[in-house]
Amino acid sequence: MSSGLQHNGSDTLMLGFDYELRRRGYAGNSCQIVLDLDAVVDSGVLQQRLTELAGHHPVLRARPARGFRSRWKPTRAMPRVRVHEPSERLKERMFNEPLDVRGGELVRFDLVERTVMFTWSHALMDAKSAEYFLALVGSGQAAGPDAGHDWYAERAVRAGGLRARGRQAWRELDRLEAFKRALPVSLATHRRPKAGAMRYQVVALSMEETARVRVQALAMCGLLGDTNYHLAAALVELDRLHQRCGCASASYVVPVPVGLRPKGTRAPLFSNQITMILHQFFPEQLASMTPAVSAVKARHADCARGDFINAGITLAQLFRRLPLSVYMWIVKNELRGEICSLFFGDTGVVEPLLDSFMGARIESLAHVPAVTVPPGVGVVFYRFREQLRFTVVHAEGVLSEAEAFGFAAGLRERLLNP
Repeated sequence: MSSGLQHNGSDTLMLGFDYELRRRGYAGNSCQIVLDLDAVVDSGVLQQRLTELAGHHPVLRARPARGFRSRWKPTRAMPRVRVHEPSERLKERMFNEPLDVRGGELVRFDLVERTVMFTWSHALMDAKSAEYFLALVGSGQAAGPDAGHDWYAERAVRAGGLRARGRQAWRELDRLEAFKRALPVSLATHRRPKAGAMRYQVVALSMEETARVRVQALAMCGLLGDTNYHLAAALVELDRLHQRCGCASASYVVPVPVGLRPKGTRAPLFSNQITMILHQFFPEQLASMTPAVSAVKARHADCARGDFINAGITLAQLFRRLPLSVYMWIVKNELRGEICSLFFGDTGVVEPLLDSFMGARIESLAHVPAVTVPPGVGVVFYRFREQLRFTVVHAEGVLSEAEAFGFAAGLRERLLNP
């Protein structure tokens, strides 16, 4: 892998989110995968494996170098492994401890008894890459996929010449400009939390409950419609949450990540091979699951007809050379200071190789994403060993603990009983 790997448009967007979070006093755009194992792993062996991987992939000890060619620049840093004594809220403390991204720290492992907390900078890779990287570390393979084919950049090239790409990007800006006619106002904008920490909770459905949810998803959304079903349930509960909090909003804008790798492809490993498509929904569409599902389907159909995926890629690729402060001003200006109403993700089935880690069986797995402020609230779905799970994250001050638990409980019930 080249030590001067360039950032694509999604990498730059994630760097922009990192800039925005740190500017507001948060840890940054870091994500975690938390593993609960059936045995304690050897921290020394884990450190050795990371050192070997960092030797094979210099990007694991690189820092973002801005300029006309935004890229990763190698440093002398090395991924760290730390061992901790058990303590209250340790997992959340580790999630809220910043990575030294500017110093070349892009990944970190924290161990406490039989729990492994893997933290990575979202600017480095997306969640599916992180799952595979974790499996790579756990299996002891020093090698792995190299940079491979950058599907993200290829999609932008296919959009045509500079003039055609400019027209496509302008159409996307026009679409986002129309969102202002029913301006979304997020919970964080209503409540304006002070800089602080992120809190999260993981909800795991049983095997029987997961099967029930999948039957409901098939009935309402059709084959392969799990993500649509999850999104519709999250939107309905978001509207309920706004009502309970007394925070009215004329609409809700939600970014839906779209994976760009062909099915079964893992390369390039250290890169974000996703684009974010913004969709707008209205309170009257979220009275129940039936109209919500219809609205989600309609947005996805519009996306296909309007080629919004390539438009979003093109826009991000054209803006990636801008200074982060200017980039984020443009992102926020489209919705007058809002970024979105809820961060939503659905990583699907967890990497099958993540069955064990360094010889220990994985008993439980949780994804924990960072969310920008605004909106200060996010939810990510994933399926581990055919068991549906989701993680709700909120910035301290955006929701009380009771409100956060109420939202998570309502979402769980909505999935089971639409």
